[in-house]
Amino acid sequence: MFAKFIKIFFTIIFLFLNFFTISFAKNDKAYVEHEKLSLELISSVKSINNKSNLYLGLYFKLDPGWKIYWKYPGKAGYPPDIDWKDSNNIKNLEILWPKPKKFEILGMQSIGYSNNIILPVKVSLSKNNELVVANFNIDYLTCNKICVPYTDRLILEIPKGDGSGSKYENLINEYIEKSNYIKYSNFFSPDSILFFLLIAFIGGIILNFMPCVFPVLSLKIYNVLSNNQKSITSKIIKRNFFATVLGIIFSFFILSLITILLKNLGHNLGWGFQFQSPIFLIFMISILIIFSLSLMDIFSFDIPRFVKNYLNKIMILNKKNSEFYQNFFLGTFITLLSTPCSAPFIGTALGFAFVSPNEIIFLIFFFISLGLSSPYIILATNPGLLSFLPKPGLWMKKIKYFLSIILMITAVWLASVLLIQVNIFKDNSNDDNWIKFEQNKIDKLILENHIVFVDITADWCLTCFYNKKTVLDRKKVKNIFDKYDVIKMRGDLTKPNKEINEYINTLGRFGIPVNIIYSPSTPQGVLLSEVLTVKSLLSTFERVKND
Repeated sequence: MFAKFIKIFFTIIFLFLNFFTISFAKNDKAYVEHEKLSLELISSVKSINNKSNLYLGLYFKLDPGWKIYWKYPGKAGYPPDIDWKDSNNIKNLEILWPKPKKFEILGMQSIGYSNNIILPVKVSLSKNNELVVANFNIDYLTCNKICVPYTDRLILEIPKGDGSGSKYENLINEYIEKSNYIKYSNFFSPDSILFFLLIAFIGGIILNFMPCVFPVLSLKIYNVLSNNQKSITSKIIKRNFFATVLGIIFSFFILSLITILLKNLGHNLGWGFQFQSPIFLIFMISILIIFSLSLMDIFSFDIPRFVKNYLNKIMILNKKNSEFYQNFFLGTFITLLSTPCSAPFIGTALGFAFVSPNEIIFLIFFFISLGLSSPYIILATNPGLLSFLPKPGLWMKKIKYFLSIILMITAVWLASVLLIQVNIFKDNSNDDNWIKFEQNKIDKLILENHIVFVDITADWCLTCFYNKKTVLDRKKVKNIFDKYDVIKMRGDLTKPNKEINEYINTLGRFGIPVNIIYSPSTPQGVLLSEVLTVKSLLSTFERVKND
């Protein structure tokens, strides 16, 4: 219903802007030409054999400066839509969307395509080895300084036969491959919102075991065990665990509101990019030092007096309420700590969220928060599980000091990032024969028959550090780089960089690390998983070299 409203709205607006210069082309051909573009319905095969699927293509040829829209168009516009109800022998179809680019139309940030572009169409047939008549009514919007909506009817007949390929077969297959940009090289393609909700939830669970967050989880359990054993199963313990859960969910709700606001203002979005701010780093370093010193018994950490005074104004702050708020704030602290630890799948889920409607953004962030808070939910609903842990003793004091050291190390690490940002420490991200990332050089290097490996990283990204130490710096991997004469290109997001942000957004990623391999056989690039392995990296190199 909403999509139809948008289409009607834009049609009315641009009828006015263009003095009623709108085209409704009706013909019985597979090709139509307009003043600023042409559109052709093409097929990957000349005839139909026993296969149950068929790949067609919407072949747009746009004049310079003119654009059409992606499936999630951004702040304005709407994507091409196909009405195929008058077709024959077609059971269902799906448009496969190649990776888009961001652009600005009429002062609004949008996402779509320019120049020559093929939108592959996967068609499910009702009957194998029977004539197919694709009778498509195609609605789309094309924009430059003005926008013009079109409705074209294109008809293409494909007879039964041996299923031999057409002259467009390789071209359609190329764009099918480009539509898989959101795939990982060793992962499967998502098909629905349920998939993204699942990987958001799994990514949230994994965040608990990242070095940023795990000390806080351990600290929470330590605090519970420090109480009298009889209180372990009390309602207070349950309530405090739920308070932490509420803190996590609430802070992710706030993050989703901020995301929607920034998206509507046209800002580039990313997971963990707040660590590019020196002010935020100073705040996080201070909090980590306070927690660490508190664990060392140097002083006792409590709710700040000004917060207590405020809370006393709105309610009576007794011991139980004080514990509730402390645990609630602990949940918000966990969320803040999780942001530099990009868990596997998080980038894909957030990439989908950042180009989706507002309600999808809320859902994705909510499921990440559910995953992150799942250990606390389990312990809140089943506090008896704590009884399986060793009884309190001297070992707990040692654990407490160990956790304080981990938090202090985290603070030192963030301090080093801060010093790089204010130009006190040297940034060594492009050492060891790495060249600085420049997107406009990639195509030229490919034409010169080079393989290009792109690594987008940052000093605040722990997953990036893990990839570097366990994979990229390995001798075996370096030998492969040398063997294939790979051009190693590194982009650094320790500080804000608009060019790099826009680049990774076009890849469907809104967080780092980002690693992608370009080659003459794969000029569109092969996007790798966030967490690299030597095996997956080497196998990808072998594949792109031999293709």
